[in-house]
Amino acid sequence: MTKQDTQDEQDERHVQVDAAQLICADLDCQQSRRRRHFVPALIIAGIAIAGPMLLIGVRPDLLSQPAWQLILQCVLWLLCLIVFPAIGLGLLFPNRATRVGLAGGAVGLTLLATLGLPAGLAAEDHGHSGAVCSLLVIFYAVAVLLMGLLSGAFVQRRRVSAVYWIAAGISLTALSAITWQCPDTGIAHVVPSHLAVAAGLMIATSLVGIVVHRRRASPRK
Repeated sequence: MTKQDTQDEQDERHVQVDAAQLICADLDCQQSRRRRHFVPALIIAGIAIAGPMLLIGVRPDLLSQPAWQLILQCVLWLLCLIVFPAIGLGLLFPNRATRVGLAGGAVGLTLLATLGLPAGLAAEDHGHSGAVCSLLVIFYAVAVLLMGLLSGAFVQRRRVSAVYWIAAGISLTALSAITWQCPDTGIAHVVPSHLAVAAGLMIATSLVGIVVHRRRASPRK
């Protein structure tokens, strides 16, 4: 091996190291930018949700619920405000098994947190209007959706699948808010006025997010 060959190999290693450093620096820059996007958005979302809840008030039996159910509701808040949006924005990168577990677990967690155990499905009726609850769920979802649109949350990542995590976070946020406000826990009220509306909003939010994502992605191409 000649000195020239050795020099060429060293130069190639330097180029590879420099390229790796540039890639890492670019990824760090993107992560930093997304964190700067995420923290203010989280604060604004918290204000958008906490404000109306303080004005309207929470359900009188909130702390009288079974401890396990209250804990599950707090876990739902963690998922909808932090975990799902962080995945959608590209701050967390769980593997496929974890993503499947989070998606499936969120469904089961939502049912348990809002309806309780099967034995309690025929809960007492407090006379709350299903239409009022549905409108509140829509209000919360639209408020967080507008915040997401204005802040560019749906276009932070190139993958369209990121939209679904943000949409899930929005719909779960609205559902968690109404769960802490409406004391009616019977299945006849909760399913059509809470769960069904939240599911419909997730579909609608996903469609809005996909449209925005594709429009923003087109100029890049």
